[in-house]
Amino acid sequence: MVRLISTPATKLASGTVTSPSNPSHRPLDIDTLYHTRAILSVQWSVDGEHLYFDTNITGRYNIWAVPSNRGWPVQLTVSDERTLLQEPSPDGRFLLYAQDIQGDEKPNLYLLDLTEFTIRNITNTGKVGYRDAKWSPDGRSLVFAGERDGPGTYPVFHFDPDKGTIKKIIGHEAGDCESLEYSPDGRKLALTRTRNYQYTGASVYDLETGNETMLAPIDDKSTTITGGWTRDGKRVYVTSNANDRGIDAVALLELKQGPEFQWLTLQDWDSQLVDVSPTEDKFAYIVNEAGNLRLLLRDLNGEEEEIPPTQGVVRAARFSPDGKRLAIIHASGDSPHDIWIYDLKARTLKQITDSLVGGLHRENFVNPQLVVYPSFDQTPIAGFLYVPANIKADHSHPAIVLSHGGPQWEHFNSWFPSIQYYTSHGYLVIAPNFRGSTGFGREFTESLRKDAGGGDLKDLVAAVDYLKTTGYVDPNRIAITGGSWGGYLTLMALTKYPDIWAAGVSIVPLANWFTAHENEDPVLQKNDEWLMGDPVADRDLWQDRSPLFFANRIRAPLLLLAGQNDIRCPVKETEQMADAARKNGVTVEVKIYENEGHGFVRRENEIDAIKRAAKFLETHVGQRSAKG
Repeated sequence: MVRLISTPATKLASGTVTSPSNPSHRPLDIDTLYHTRAILSVQWSVDGEHLYFDTNITGRYNIWAVPSNRGWPVQLTVSDERTLLQEPSPDGRFLLYAQDIQGDEKPNLYLLDLTEFTIRNITNTGKVGYRDAKWSPDGRSLVFAGERDGPGTYPVFHFDPDKGTIKKIIGHEAGDCESLEYSPDGRKLALTRTRNYQYTGASVYDLETGNETMLAPIDDKSTTITGGWTRDGKRVYVTSNANDRGIDAVALLELKQGPEFQWLTLQDWDSQLVDVSPTEDKFAYIVNEAGNLRLLLRDLNGEEEEIPPTQGVVRAARFSPDGKRLAIIHASGDSPHDIWIYDLKARTLKQITDSLVGGLHRENFVNPQLVVYPSFDQTPIAGFLYVPANIKADHSHPAIVLSHGGPQWEHFNSWFPSIQYYTSHGYLVIAPNFRGSTGFGREFTESLRKDAGGGDLKDLVAAVDYLKTTGYVDPNRIAITGGSWGGYLTLMALTKYPDIWAAGVSIVPLANWFTAHENEDPVLQKNDEWLMGDPVADRDLWQDRSPLFFANRIRAPLLLLAGQNDIRCPVKETEQMADAARKNGVTVEVKIYENEGHGFVRRENEIDAIKRAAKFLETHVGQRSAKG
């Protein structure tokens, strides 16, 4: 029985789709666009004088420092490998960071001595994952979750910087550990437990007695993720959807077995904790309104204010050590990620970094239009539509359906240089938040269980129908593309609905559920089994939803891009799909990047990949003669 899924999107409505009039519009250059800088995270120095951030200014992700009142940034790490900021030690001695090898997502942890600028690898392992490293409040030790006991298992370990010793303190038998948070006095550790990365519980571990109190047990329907403590150390902040509405919200939990959730931000849209003030009972959180992420500040008395800018997305927000300022990473459809400082008392906002380069300005880009359309079962699907400037609604323009990764992810009103390139060259781009996406409630996210490549694919096909109603699109010139899960859905679309696509570009995809499950990282195996069931008991489903077995149906030209070291969608997925599609006699192009993993982070590879995709789409979709 077909049943509409109720989501907050039922309250949204599409406006009239229009092409903006923009005298600054011009075709953009790929090399210039992809030299625009990316910023992933931000941390304050202990004295509040500087901000640490990881960025690819040089074409590689390294860690830099910039004065918090704005100034010239200084590079702190120099590596050809991806370097990801963690946090400085509270005593100001060290800066902790992680670094993997050629995109293998198995990083070691490093300490940068901020006085002598020497670097120490503190984990010294290969093919072992680490996550959620946190310093103790006194800066004398740190904890992290890691796979040191075996692949796919994440107990908690303690590291002493002075002795160089590592010891396990919390096992994984009650669930793998993540989201570690020290109590203010350093005597307890709040953590999240999970068995399949779909459902999580929260607990508090007493570091002195070794006792663990389960605040929210792992169930089969909800997620509860720890995020911080109240200043008195008597309650823990969590983000959870363990409520009747299945909506993420910030709550407090007392330190006892199974306490009641004290909901602080429960509303129509998902909300999520981002940081807790070190000096007041105040916290920052974001509200996700269909892909726009608004930042708000709230105290425990219920008073709150919204922090500008109010459009776009907030990737991160961090209180300064004195609690008087917030460092914010913000982006929007027409502006890349940059760091801003908000003064809580003066209520002023100051930009600290400038990521645009090469004479580019916000006026050169288009902002997306939020649209909503009905899918096959009338479930409303929200997404973003990017319409090129200065074009006519004459049914003549090419279009791209962009499928995001995940599937438990979302297309946000953020910065996507590839989209800006395509729109500047005349393509309409629609990025739907199909079922399985986050941000629209638990029922919508979980609706893909035992239906991967089913309802979500039909939502993408409905996006094609919607594009036709805008009056701008030539129905014979519509392509589909995406990475990871989006790459998988691209292959599913080309095999299950072969006649509606002019071309497909599939990036780091899954093609065969059986081989993907066999070869991927153990953490992903657990996720697959939750989503798709057992490969033996549910064999028919696994086969029906594996595009490899239907490659003979493909009619449209196909470009495949992959990373040799991908642990999520192993390169074998791309290789076997290319071989199968070629047997069907269609155009198939393949590029495998030897020094990348699940996605491309080296600038020369990013540029090469988008140039290949752009040339491929121009050949098969962009030209007027494409597909008849």
